[in-house]
Amino acid sequence: MTKLSFVPLAAAIGIAMASTPAAAVVYSNPTPIVILDNDDSFSDITIAGTTGTITNLTLSLAGLSHTYPDDLLLGLINADAGLGFIFMSFAGGSIDISGVNLTFSDAASSQLPQTFVSPFPITSGTYLPSNFGGYTFTFYDNATSFAGFNGLSANGTWTLLVADTFAADVGTVAGGWSLDITTSAGAIPEPASWAMMIAGFGLVGASARRRRTTHVTA
Repeated sequence: MTKLSFVPLAAAIGIAMASTPAAAVVYSNPTPIVILDNDDSFSDITIAGTTGTITNLTLSLAGLSHTYPDDLLLGLINADAGLGFIFMSFAGGSIDISGVNLTFSDAASSQLPQTFVSPFPITSGTYLPSNFGGYTFTFYDNATSFAGFNGLSANGTWTLLVADTFAADVGTVAGGWSLDITTSAGAIPEPASWAMMIAGFGLVGASARRRRTTHVTA
């Protein structure tokens, strides 16, 4: 019996390959989040159909209000990967905040004002992760930055944890939240190579193508 071997078409006819530009997409859940007094609140974003892996991720909150922001603890969970990241705690002290829009990014220049260290309230802007309390998840592995999610697929369910850690104060995230995710992309032929590819089919012949219980600790 004759044993057939297949040579990848691109290699056989010398097609130049080029990487597609990284694709950044914003995924949102605009449903308001009620921050319960001395309790946990959760909100999900489910992503499907992406290709490549994560190369950059930022997280935004729209319209955050709270009567004692020091009480707030916020974290991002990717249960499919078993990975979580607490990105905010012990920030803003006792100064009420109302309707602030926050983006958290590893590329920001500064953290949120730390509780009782900075006299300034939390204001809208882009900030570094600000987990001043050093909290970690107990049921998930813990990232130390948003870059900890790099290399994962963006597909699956992402969960935002918003916890109020002490009694007597409440708040909302009126506009919900979003993830801005950049993924890598596969290689595609350069446009000038398509003619070569078509001709190559005749030269190469057949080609095979295969190619919710959450706890945190300080």
